Amino acid sequence: MVREQLMGHVKVTGAVNGRYIISDRRPDGALTLEPDTSIEAIRERTGTREPTAEEWAEFEREHGSQMLPPDGDN
Repeated sequence: MVREQLMGHVKVTGAVNGRYIISDRRPDGALTLEPDTSIEAIRERTGTREPTAEEWAEFEREHGSQMLPPDGDN
């Protein structure tokens, strides 16, 4: 199980905004927060979204010949 599933998520608004993960809960109730690094949270922060199938197909047509496999793949 990934760490994000074990800890709670919170959305913070005010002087600091965004989605965070509770990384520590102290007996006095204090919380330690870390930025949520899930793809959903990153897209929310950057104002982006997953491309549609049509957008991805267009991207591959335009740039596919320049795309290389991940390191270690043939």
